[in-house]
Amino acid sequence: MANYFEKKKAHRRELEKYYNEKPNLRLKYAAIASIAIAIILLLINAFGLVGTSTTMLLLLRGCAGLFAIIFVVLVTILVYRVNAAYLNDKQSSR
Repeated sequence: MANYFEKKKAHRRELEKYYNEKPNLRLKYAAIASIAIAIILLLINAFGLVGTSTTMLLLLRGCAGLFAIIFVVLVTILVYRVNAAYLNDKQSSR
């Protein structure tokens, strides 16, 4: 069982260098920013810092959902790019 965890840590360390490449870091920061904006919009909506207008509440919820979808798309692109680069490097080394 300890061998499994050691292999998993080694694999994570191998992938970490791909996540720390400049284009991937930009994607990572953009994803973090988009989810932060979504959380802020939901908190504004939850605590009612904006007036009680139904239209405004729906607009805030819609924008929060839009930023959450953007977050999912950015993370998907990031994971795809990292895994594709890892597999290409692994295949070319053979």
